[in-house]
Amino acid sequence: MSNFRYEAISADGTATQGVISGDSRASVVAALARKGLTATEVVEQKTEKPKGRKSSASSSGVSSALADKMKELDVDVPKDPTKVKIKSEELLIFTRQLSTMVEAGLPVDQALETLAEQTKSDVFRTILFVILNEVRSGTRISEAIARYSRIFPDIYVSMVRAAEASGQLGVILNQLAGYMESSARVKQKVKSAMTYPVLATGMIIAVAAILILVVVPKFAKMFDMVKGKLPLPTVIVLGVSNFMRAHSLATLGIIVMAIASFVVTLKTKKGAYYFDVFKLRVPIFGKLFSQVAIARFSRTLSTLLSSGVPILDALDIVERASGNEVVAEAVAASISSVSAGATLAEVFATRPVFPPMLIKMISVGEMTGQLDSLLDKIADFYDERVAAAVEGLTSMIEPLLIGVLGVVVGGIVVAIFFPMIKLTQSIGG
Repeated sequence: MSNFRYEAISADGTATQGVISGDSRASVVAALARKGLTATEVVEQKTEKPKGRKSSASSSGVSSALADKMKELDVDVPKDPTKVKIKSEELLIFTRQLSTMVEAGLPVDQALETLAEQTKSDVFRTILFVILNEVRSGTRISEAIARYSRIFPDIYVSMVRAAEASGQLGVILNQLAGYMESSARVKQKVKSAMTYPVLATGMIIAVAAILILVVVPKFAKMFDMVKGKLPLPTVIVLGVSNFMRAHSLATLGIIVMAIASFVVTLKTKKGAYYFDVFKLRVPIFGKLFSQVAIARFSRTLSTLLSSGVPILDALDIVERASGNEVVAEAVAASISSVSAGATLAEVFATRPVFPPMLIKMISVGEMTGQLDSLLDKIADFYDERVAAAVEGLTSMIEPLLIGVLGVVVGGIVVAIFFPMIKLTQSIGG
């Protein structure tokens, strides 16, 4: 913040002068106006800067006033801010607070400065100060945030751009915050549905590994005393145990390579597509994944259209933000057809990933001109279906996994004790 020498006239015509602190000449003029003074001259007082290396803030294009503020808050600009990521919760809180401030009439730059000062994340605070500097330099906020695509996704930038065009930044930011909250709720529901099966499966694998690698070898010498052939389950368990112990490094290497190959394959477009096809068709969970994909598609498209984003631009963003390659491929194929004059309902009717109810609602929405509101209703419907599916899966998966645990562990234990029973009988005979 710099010092400015000013001369001004009060409402009764009295001339006054003095020194006031401010971020810019414009902010000083506004501050004087709030005091009932009309500025006739505002001149920044130059201060001599110490020689030496520039701070990272000033070297990153931040104004001297903001550089001082950032230095005061111990904020440092990273080498490449465009590669910075933050938690989705931080962006959600920021969006909700920014929409509240803007709707209350606070100028965007002052709202950004307030949020930058109070945010807990040092990295996000830095990015907000850099964005604030660009906004005060005349850059539109949509252009300023577009540089940080790892923080602000396409849908975020597009909606802010549409808000600037319509002059409804506060309203659309509020819609965006609502969209983010709905997406977070669905994501949390799916996460809660998957947590128990993953943990239970890991426990089953761990228990089976301990039995095969630690317990079974201790009984192996006793099995040599058994006359005749060992039962088939025992032979299988002993064979697996001997192989894993004799080739432990090879087994570990195979597991690591399998996991690495799976991860690398998922990063390819084709691999991700086939994995998403599998997720939609897998028993038990397939219906849940399908409902989540449709809910996200409907909510994203509805939010974009209600914000004033053109249909083709909205479809392009939905393709990249769908979270499911099967849906993304269907949306991508629809863009050229829609641009040629076809309706969404006609195009989506040829894609089995979209249920008949969705297609019918889209058709009605296109005919009535209320596509965004009907898509929002569809998203609400599928959000409720997801919540119900999660509750049903939780109650169904628990006994199922307990049964699997019993079969695996019980099978190994039975395979161990079969020969012992036979040995006891031979000794008793």
